[in-house]
Amino acid sequence: MKKITKQSLVTFSLLSPGLLAIGCLFFYPLFIIIKNSLAFEEEHIFYHYIKFLSSSNGLYVIGLTCLLAFGATFLSICLSILLILILRRKPIGHNFFKTLVLAPITIPGLICALGLLLFWDKNGWMNLIIQGIINRPIQVNYTIPGLLIFYTWLFFPYTFLITFSQVESLDKSIEEAAEVVGANRMQVLRYILLPLAKPGLLAGSIITFMLCFGAFSVPLICGGDYRPLSVSIYTTSAIYNRWDEGSAMAVIMALIQIFFLISYIRIMKRAR
Repeated sequence: MKKITKQSLVTFSLLSPGLLAIGCLFFYPLFIIIKNSLAFEEEHIFYHYIKFLSSSNGLYVIGLTCLLAFGATFLSICLSILLILILRRKPIGHNFFKTLVLAPITIPGLICALGLLLFWDKNGWMNLIIQGIINRPIQVNYTIPGLLIFYTWLFFPYTFLITFSQVESLDKSIEEAAEVVGANRMQVLRYILLPLAKPGLLAGSIITFMLCFGAFSVPLICGGDYRPLSVSIYTTSAIYNRWDEGSAMAVIMALIQIFFLISYIRIMKRAR
């Protein structure tokens, strides 16, 4: 009994710095946010939640956030699969392209947002190329398609990395056996590669989705009038100084993310 007690004390003493840090940096701020979101002086304690969820603007903000997150995640999956099919063939310069794909991870989000804003500006490099083809610039900045492009470029490397690692670990003899029995490349992709790569694809896509759902720098700088939840929370709290409403929006955002995370875990269990 004494030995178990000593082991417990040693374990607790080793874990206490980490537990203290988690409590101070996570649970205490979370408690403050939840406390600020509750309307003790109003008739209903969940007044700020009801006000936001029952307003057309609140539903629009949630819908816009989900649209951007799901759209960018879908584009990330498509782009990752395309690049994986190309790069796993080991073309010339494939290591350079892998490094290029990882570039958004190494650059801070604020710098990425400013760079994308300048790159897709009416006088930016991309529009200079496009004007040589269609003789007029296209509007990308401050639009929903533009935000989808920016989100995808910034966050798709997470889907690509995990899925590519999953595909690289597969034995190529499986594909060769399928081709021997008459399967073409599309059949190999549909019935062999994608099912075997599904765990990596789901794991990478949920990370991309969560990052897109909580993105702040890109929509703040490049979104214009399109403000998802993260920017709306910042605007409501820091600009208009309505911290109670901003706290309620933050809790709603966290609950939505938890819901999608639980749904992802269930999908992963079914996939396995």
